[in-house]
Amino acid sequence: MKKIAAALCTLTLLVSFSACGVEKPDLESVSEKAKSTEGSSAKETEKKALTRKDSHIKGDLAKNFHVDVDIQGEKTSLPTYYLSRINLTEDQIAEKLMSSSDRSRNDKEDGVVVFTGDKEKLVIDLDGKGSNPDFPSPNLTYGLDKGKEYEAVVKGHVPYESLDTDASKQAVAKVREILDKLPIEYSDDFKVEKMNYDFLNDYYSMMVDPKGQSELPDEIKEQFDEAADMRSDNMLLLSEGKDAKLDKDFKFGKDDGCFIVTGNMKVNDMVISGMDFRPYSITAAVSSRGVEFLFIEDLYIPDNGSTASPIVTPEQAAEAVYKDFESSTNKDKYEAYINGMSLTYTKELSTSDTSKTKLRPVWKCTMSITNIDHGYATTSTCEVYADTGEMVSPYFQEYSNWDYPESSSESEKGE
Repeated sequence: MKKIAAALCTLTLLVSFSACGVEKPDLESVSEKAKSTEGSSAKETEKKALTRKDSHIKGDLAKNFHVDVDIQGEKTSLPTYYLSRINLTEDQIAEKLMSSSDRSRNDKEDGVVVFTGDKEKLVIDLDGKGSNPDFPSPNLTYGLDKGKEYEAVVKGHVPYESLDTDASKQAVAKVREILDKLPIEYSDDFKVEKMNYDFLNDYYSMMVDPKGQSELPDEIKEQFDEAADMRSDNMLLLSEGKDAKLDKDFKFGKDDGCFIVTGNMKVNDMVISGMDFRPYSITAAVSSRGVEFLFIEDLYIPDNGSTASPIVTPEQAAEAVYKDFESSTNKDKYEAYINGMSLTYTKELSTSDTSKTKLRPVWKCTMSITNIDHGYATTSTCEVYADTGEMVSPYFQEYSNWDYPESSSESEKGE
């Protein structure tokens, strides 16, 4: 339309000038201006090329930034909530969750309380600073006699499928049975994955001693080293002392195969998204003996919420992510796809007072990001405040210096 309008304007000017006997304008100059207007129009169209059909949004905001998503949980307005720490004492929680009536209590210096009974242990960290000082949240960890070994494997594992078998449903039911003893609200959307004892042992060995796995490439060993560092908040292990270490010779038996069950807390039917590297606030390992290990964070209860406020559209949220992408100095090195968007809540954390926090609605965007030169792809997420349309934190700006090692073969490029 702008191209047509520009042409009409040019024609009008020529007719007007001819009628009045005024000197004709420089046609080359007019042509260049028209081309400039046309180019600007095309660029603007490229940025706004998102189309929508029902809950599906698709389009390209740039030649290397794409959107192709089904929107989850869309609403036009949502309230903000203030959360308070769960209204139970450590002793009350232990009374509800532990089967051992004869148990001991040990108060640690960092505010963590450890209860030990017959073949079971419960570690409660209502301040949240003992488990993860960077992202404090009231939490608890429960385990049987092999709890710390399951913790080493399960706490860092992310299942992506929801098994729909009788056995998997029974595993979820056992986790729910424990959750229902606490005054919390959780989502019914659990992810479940079956893990046999061979896989448990392989994963455990790599977590305990990645350097000892000689058949692994060095870059994989380094990734496991980093993952082990990230799980320095394994509470069942730390409850034995700061210098406690996992037994390298430990082996899971044939009867130790389990289901990994993960889930999230929620408020007003909206899931609370995690702020740290764990995408779930509930993680459990369930074997034939029962719940071998259970970790729960975000042990909060909400107030009644504020008056609901309008929220930005998913298209506006995608635009906010794109603007952040455009601000990256290395944007030309990457191709980004937003392939998932859901409306949820995120915590505004305060390391000074973990007894309360604020929940704000956010659009959580799942992305696939590919290094164009090397072909390496990674999946990640970022969040946009749904009440303001601002990024929760800069994403592409912060990671503008991503780099990957040179590939030795085409097969390593993920093609």
